[in-house]
Amino acid sequence: MAPFTYGIWIAVSALAGMLLLIVECRKGALKKGTASWLALFSLPLALFGARLCFCLSRFSWFMEKGLGWLFSIQDGGLMMYGALAGLLLSALLTSRVTSQPFGKILDAAAAPGMLTLALGRIGDLAAGLGYGWPIGDWFSVDAMDPDEFSGMSLFHLEDASFFERLPFAVEDNYYGDMRWAVCILVGVIGLVLCAVLLGMRGRKAGDRGIMGIAMTAVLTVVCESLRQDDVTRWGVAGVVKAGEVISAVVLLLCFLICVLRMEKPRKPSHIWPYGALFVASMGLVMAMEFALEKKIPFLTWMPMDVCYLLVMAASADMVLMIGEVWKRSATDKK
Repeated sequence: MAPFTYGIWIAVSALAGMLLLIVECRKGALKKGTASWLALFSLPLALFGARLCFCLSRFSWFMEKGLGWLFSIQDGGLMMYGALAGLLLSALLTSRVTSQPFGKILDAAAAPGMLTLALGRIGDLAAGLGYGWPIGDWFSVDAMDPDEFSGMSLFHLEDASFFERLPFAVEDNYYGDMRWAVCILVGVIGLVLCAVLLGMRGRKAGDRGIMGIAMTAVLTVVCESLRQDDVTRWGVAGVVKAGEVISAVVLLLCFLICVLRMEKPRKPSHIWPYGALFVASMGLVMAMEFALEKKIPFLTWMPMDVCYLLVMAASADMVLMIGEVWKRSATDKK
């Protein structure tokens, strides 16, 4: 990874996404030139949106740094939801220019967008980002001392050197210790989700696009939960992670959109079981996040790896519930 700068790796990720986009546009029987138009719009809009969103999320710091910091992409600092907003706007513009349905263009962009995101997450290594807890502390018996970490893992190893290497760990440039390589884990999950999207065929234009956005939100929840580096936080105590808050809103919107696209008549019995499980899973993620921060006294006994596993399981369940409602969506009328 050392020969690549962060900016170069992002460019490589975008190129890979563009190549897959060409294939997806052909498979989706879109007009010739659709991929070119979408790439022309999305490359600048997604990159600018990602950087702008990051800068605005740290507005006071942005004002201190000055306007020039907006264009210092090589320093790191891109927010995925800004890129997603740029991609949606690009799909809308492409729809207008080529006179094709917005949903079909969004479907074609779903897997390429996930591929770009997954490779971009791995590229966080080049920027010294995307790492979790120190490996030594994670498996240490001393880490179970209530005066220190109040418990990190169910497992304790006297020698954790096996995990202190790629792809498990990455060196923290500031402290020099080896930490969990969250960026690699999230990148691999993203590649799996890309494969799932490639094999998905919706019943209605826009179905795969909606599921792609939902998967992106869940991937962000997992990423933000595991990361212990420079993550954007909100609130007086800095407990709330911005990415997870935005992801919760996006997931809720995806669920509601799928409900509105269900076959009519929409009966409460077709919705409430999935809605209840969706809300319960979202609540579990929130509870585990506060448990990880040791803000819930009666949950301080829980090892952190158990909390993370519950976050992942609950996040996966939210996508599954959206998927169940999506399966009931009405077909396009011929």
